[in-house]
Amino acid sequence: MSSKVKHSAYRSMQLGAEGKTLSTPAKKADLIRWTREQWKNLTPSILGDTKFYACGTKSQEQIKKGLPSVCRPTIKVSKETPTLAENYSKQQIKKAVSIKSKGGRINWDKL
Repeated sequence: MSSKVKHSAYRSMQLGAEGKTLSTPAKKADLIRWTREQWKNLTPSILGDTKFYACGTKSQEQIKKGLPSVCRPTIKVSKETPTLAENYSKQQIKKAVSIKSKGGRINWDKL
């Protein structure tokens, strides 16, 4: 395993389960909401793939082309849930992949 640890919600939940974090009820509620939203990798959809890929997994075509994962939730759980994956066109997803490929941060409201 590499010396760099990638931070993620899954890692935060694991640390919380091990009692290694100072978690508040609000943080726990946010993580529970996040898992219920079922985040989806949108990058394979612009490559013509119709299969569902969970955020964190990549299609073979995406791996071959070296494209980053661009993820959005598929289920609206509460008012805090960001805009759903189905609300973005292929052009907006392509633009988001382009921004992320260059190391930028995606502002989903301005796509």
